[in-house]
Amino acid sequence: MNEDGFRALVRQYMELRHVRRLEDIRQHTTLSTGTFSKYWNCPSKFPLGEVVSIFNYLKIPYEERGQILNKL
Repeated sequence: MNEDGFRALVRQYMELRHVRRLEDIRQHTTLSTGTFSKYWNCPSKFPLGEVVSIFNYLKIPYEERGQILNKL
């Protein structure tokens, strides 16, 4: 899975969890809005802890988390 795959998976779980905005996700990280946007455009630069925070907030299953982390 590439960076587009990461964004697609996050968007998929946003829809499943009824999360409407990326800002809602950002609020569950320690990142500023600008920094979050920078990382969103290049997900391979996201700090691992922030990726885990996003996964936890969206309740992404561990199997799918592993697939994403192996490809970033």
